Amino acid sequence: MIVSDWVYYRIPKFWLSIGMLFLVLGLAAGPDFRFFYACLLLSALCIARSFQVYQNRRKISRRNPVTVLTETQKIERGTP
Repeated sequence: MIVSDWVYYRIPKFWLSIGMLFLVLGLAAGPDFRFFYACLLLSALCIARSFQVYQNRRKISRRNPVTVLTETQKIERGTP
C-alpha cells in the first residue's frame, strides 16, 4: 500500500504522541485507576514502536556521505 509522504514521515510522531497520551492518562488517573498498568504498558509499547519505525526507516533512507576534498580544485570561469 502506498501512502503519501506527508503521512509516511509522520508515522513515528503519531506513535510517539499516542504513547505520550497513554502515559499522561495513566499518570493523571493514578494507581487507583483500574487500567493504570495497562495504560503504562501501552504507552511503553507505543513509544518503543515509534523508535523502532524511526530507526528502521533511517537504515533504509540514509543520506549520502559527505565527500571531503583532499586536493585543491581550480574552478575556471568560462566567458559568457
